[in-house]
Amino acid sequence: MVGDAVHRLRYRWFLARGALGFTEALFETTYRTYLNHSKVIHYRDGKPVYSLSTPALYSRPAANFLARTLYRTIQNRNLPNLMSLAVNDVCDARCEHCSFFGAVADPTRRVLTTDQSKNLIRQAQELGVSVLNFVGGEPLLRKDLPELIRAVDKDLTTTIVFTNGSMLADRIDVLRRSGLDSVYVSLDSANQVEHDRFRAVPGLFDRAIDGIRAALRRGLSVGIACTMTPESFARGEMAAIIELARGLRVHEVLLFDAMPSGRYSSRVDLVDNQDWVEQMIEASVPYNADPAYPGVLVWAYASGYRATGCACGTSYFYVSPYGDVMSCDFNHAVFGNALVTPLYRIWDEMTSREEFRQSAWGGCKVKRSDFRELDSVVTDGHTKELVAT
Repeated sequence: MVGDAVHRLRYRWFLARGALGFTEALFETTYRTYLNHSKVIHYRDGKPVYSLSTPALYSRPAANFLARTLYRTIQNRNLPNLMSLAVNDVCDARCEHCSFFGAVADPTRRVLTTDQSKNLIRQAQELGVSVLNFVGGEPLLRKDLPELIRAVDKDLTTTIVFTNGSMLADRIDVLRRSGLDSVYVSLDSANQVEHDRFRAVPGLFDRAIDGIRAALRRGLSVGIACTMTPESFARGEMAAIIELARGLRVHEVLLFDAMPSGRYSSRVDLVDNQDWVEQMIEASVPYNADPAYPGVLVWAYASGYRATGCACGTSYFYVSPYGDVMSCDFNHAVFGNALVTPLYRIWDEMTSREEFRQSAWGGCKVKRSDFRELDSVVTDGHTKELVAT
């Protein structure tokens, strides 16, 4: 008995001395693997944030994410941690690369009501979602967006809005009071003229910058989301955006590589073309090593072999403004409608398919010809195209 008491005391002494260092090393390794860096980019409401795309560390949504990860391992099945909810099908811009218009938007259909959207959010949280993206269209055009944000159980899920920034300065106060945690503002060029040309809205760049500054003043985690094309990367747009973000004291730059989807569906040059994307990943390393710069998350890194692999249909899904459930924003296969079928059943059917049973370490499925060439399938009377068309 004396020996047992000594061993317990020694173990507790070890925990007091060693657990803090181990915990720090564990989280540094975890975030470095996923983000290509392990620096804290912001303290939101007193808690450390490594990326807007993950819950703040030691927050309740982070605990939900870790618990669900444990259950996912025990059950050996896919559970979603991230959902993008398109809250409307209208926008005040016409972006050259948009994956929504020309692929998802359908003016003949009705957008989910407030109550329907709230019910969908509840189902998603019951399924395990710990990160909820509000997207569009342009989500700030939806008047009841603050009400939808308030409907999210903040003990389970962190909330993010993706916006072009046109109305952000005007609406940021009510969004913050509603419980919004983070906002990504889309900027596709650090040059005002080029950005406004790309999005076909004069003056949008300046309004987006005003929105970024307003969000920073109110304590949100703020990021710039930028879609890179091979052409824009070649002309140095990545470096220019990161320098702009540094000057604004933005917390993160999220870099998407352009997808052969939506208005870019004819760009076959984006399929099976990873060389320039690999260069972009390598170019982000020195910025992430420098604490003076914001975190730089290259999505192709996070969805590739170095990190977790493509989350499409394994830990992530997208819901259209009409309730259609898809594996991601860029692949427009519809696996069911949440107004007709409970969300958990749709998720179960989708993730039971061979192509979604595990994450693809080769990167984004939509940019791979082997995935795009899969035949159409028919389930429940609905044709589901597994190709980006």
